[in-house]
Amino acid sequence: MMIARKSKLLLLPFLLIFAFISSFGSTALAADEISRLVLNKNELTMEVGDTLAMTATAVYESGSTETVTVKTDWNSSANDVAAVYAGSVTAKKAGTAVITATYSDKTVIVNVTVNKHVRSLIKDKQSVDLRLGQSDQITLTAYYDDGTNEDVTQKAEWSFDKDAIATVVNGKITGLSSGTATLTAQYNNRSVTIPVNVEIVKRLEPDQSQLSLLLHDSQTIKLTATFPDGSVEDVTDKAEWESDHPDIADVLKGKITGYGPGQAMITATYGTQSVEIKTDVDKAIKLDLDQQQVYMKKNSTTQLQLTASYADGSTNNIADRADWSSSDESVVYVDKGKLVANATGEATITAKYGERSVTATVDVDVAKRLTISQESLSMKTTDTPALTLSAAFNDGTTADVTNQATWKVSDDNILDVTNGKITAFKAGEATITASFGGKSVSSKIYVDIPTYIKASKKNLDFQVGSYEQIGLTAVYSGSSEADVTNKAEWTTSDSSVAEVSNGLITAVGKGSATVTAKYGTRTVTVQVSVGILKSLTSDKDSISNIVLKKGDSQAVAVTATYTDGTTAEVSKDAVWTSSNTKAVTVSEGVLKAVAAGETVITAEYGGKSLTLNVQVDMASTLAPNVTSIAIDIGETKAIVITATDVNGNTSDVTSQAQWTSSTPAVATVAAGTVTAVANGKTTVTATYGGKTVTIPVEVGAVQTVDTDKKFISMKTGDSVQVNLTAMLANGSKKDVSTSGTWKSSNYKVVSVDNGLVTAVGSGKANISGTYNGKTISIPVEVDTLKYLKTDIVNVEMKLGATYNVKATATYADQSEQDVTLPALWKSNNIRIADVKDGVIQANGKGKAVISVTFGNMKTTVYVTIKE
Repeated sequence: MMIARKSKLLLLPFLLIFAFISSFGSTALAADEISRLVLNKNELTMEVGDTLAMTATAVYESGSTETVTVKTDWNSSANDVAAVYAGSVTAKKAGTAVITATYSDKTVIVNVTVNKHVRSLIKDKQSVDLRLGQSDQITLTAYYDDGTNEDVTQKAEWSFDKDAIATVVNGKITGLSSGTATLTAQYNNRSVTIPVNVEIVKRLEPDQSQLSLLLHDSQTIKLTATFPDGSVEDVTDKAEWESDHPDIADVLKGKITGYGPGQAMITATYGTQSVEIKTDVDKAIKLDLDQQQVYMKKNSTTQLQLTASYADGSTNNIADRADWSSSDESVVYVDKGKLVANATGEATITAKYGERSVTATVDVDVAKRLTISQESLSMKTTDTPALTLSAAFNDGTTADVTNQATWKVSDDNILDVTNGKITAFKAGEATITASFGGKSVSSKIYVDIPTYIKASKKNLDFQVGSYEQIGLTAVYSGSSEADVTNKAEWTTSDSSVAEVSNGLITAVGKGSATVTAKYGTRTVTVQVSVGILKSLTSDKDSISNIVLKKGDSQAVAVTATYTDGTTAEVSKDAVWTSSNTKAVTVSEGVLKAVAAGETVITAEYGGKSLTLNVQVDMASTLAPNVTSIAIDIGETKAIVITATDVNGNTSDVTSQAQWTSSTPAVATVAAGTVTAVANGKTTVTATYGGKTVTIPVEVGAVQTVDTDKKFISMKTGDSVQVNLTAMLANGSKKDVSTSGTWKSSNYKVVSVDNGLVTAVGSGKANISGTYNGKTISIPVEVDTLKYLKTDIVNVEMKLGATYNVKATATYADQSEQDVTLPALWKSNNIRIADVKDGVIQANGKGKAVISVTFGNMKTTVYVTIKE
């Protein structure tokens, strides 16, 4: 008790001091009367269940302020709609209410509207694919917390991020131009997005991606476009076709024609997609695979057919003779065209035969492509959008692989992604990458930043002392805009030329400067020019070159243009120079052509200059009407030479040109006419206006040799006549079978005399015919067997008995022959059974194997000897 009493006595002085201070403070505050009561909100729109905190601030006559939220008297006109306590408003049911705040006889009211709480917004379509001019209707349904729902299609706010792609009115979408846009529908505090594709070709496919043609042969490629809605259309006639080497192969509406030996790439374009067809043109042979794109399942097999086409029109399946290779045998193994799928992946199969090769692409259980729902996305840190990932496989099926894919983000300080769902942490930019089946796609994410900012002007040209206000607008996703002129950071590259403050640019000195506005991570620049010469132009600026004849004169006018828009004629004030005064002289803008040649005329004034190219009696190019000549002795051929000047004007200068022949003993030339004198080669040269062209000439040359047979199959002792034909330079043909030189690669197999081929022995060889330096080769096969068989396979014999076995050979031409005597017979155990010329002798009890060999083929007979 004593301690408690003592404590109370100690506290008494402090209580007295506190009472004195409180009394003094009340007196001071009472002396400063309240001027008005201010609330942080004048109107509230809420959903059922929401709670919003309001603050009340008293503003006194002295200018001081005080937060009086707790001291204020708060009342609601409808507590069942919106209740209020100490400034905290709670929405209870849909309706309206008036909140009254009173403090020191000052009253302020706030109108409150309470809507049903939207639990979710549901769209009836997840995406829309349209053709140009086509329309589609989206229906939007709101589901409330009270279990009711409502069609809010007409009430929602609809907008596109790209208005040029499509328009929307109350959910009805109309396609305007090809492209992809995102449609956003917002109702209360909820929103949904729908990707919209207009006239987008998802896939463009030719029926052949690789083509081999003979000279002057044609083939039509069918081009098929697949649209997002799954519809397929033949667009062969609608597509744009182009060849990178039309002199080798050209194309018209999908029809490809071979014009010269070599390789050309044919490109077909329709919409936003393009495909290429590799085309090989050969004058002698071509190779074709029956499939250029092969889709396989793991552990399955497929047989490819390889067809060789020859100049005489014949074809042959050479799959078993070609050299085959795989770019990755762990994925696909190939043997004589037979494919074996070993593992998931891609491989390129190459078939090579002679100097020709073709390829096929093989996919084993590989996704053809990945599609992400949005390639770019603008969001707020409070949003939680989700991306979806679709995989298209080579068999034509598609699947949602959002949850199976691997998702990564370039900057996890800005946002995170899990199975496509995005969570944002702060403002910035980041890239989300989704990977599946060896392929990846990305989406650019923008958090709380405008898509771009734009200035009201990009360039300013004025004089010292002038000024102009530049406005700055931030454009956000959905095309919403905001004026950020006073919020941006403004800088100038040269304050001695231009100053800037909140977008107001003032010219302070002559020169150029760059004014930069920065808002967030976006910047925009304004180029400023103050009182300076902008450019020099002449009345000849539109002419790339001035062409004069010797003795001609021509005047050139020069105009100076300043940044304030004023101009002046300064031809006589400019400084003129000529780079070649022997060809052209210049004085005060007047040009005089002195002699043939070229020069560059330069005019300088006020730190600017302009140049003009001048030619006097010069040719830009010379073009002959032929690129080469092949004639026989005594024939003539006329060449026409066309000169083109720098302005594109042409003229026939055949008679004015200087002509020479490198070997007059072979051919002479005069005024463009070539006369053949003797067999051989020479070069004809024409010179005019500083340019020279040459044309190769051949007299009496053999172009090619050919035979009437491309392959020979024979039997020993047979003979076949082969005729050799020479194609001369003038296009005529000549039988040179007896005058040509013939050779055999193996005289033990075949011999040849004046084209008569005689089979000497079994095997393979090549017969070659040569005339005047040109050679052609023909493969020959002698005694090529298809089958070798015996009339019995298993023989049971008694000890001491004999048995006659007959051997029959079947040749490649299907003919048969009894080869019992010429064949080679052998026993693996002569103690049990011996054999000679097909006669088996039983020598001992047991089993033996008799082998028969003839013409590189072998078969067997199994013998059992019993007592």
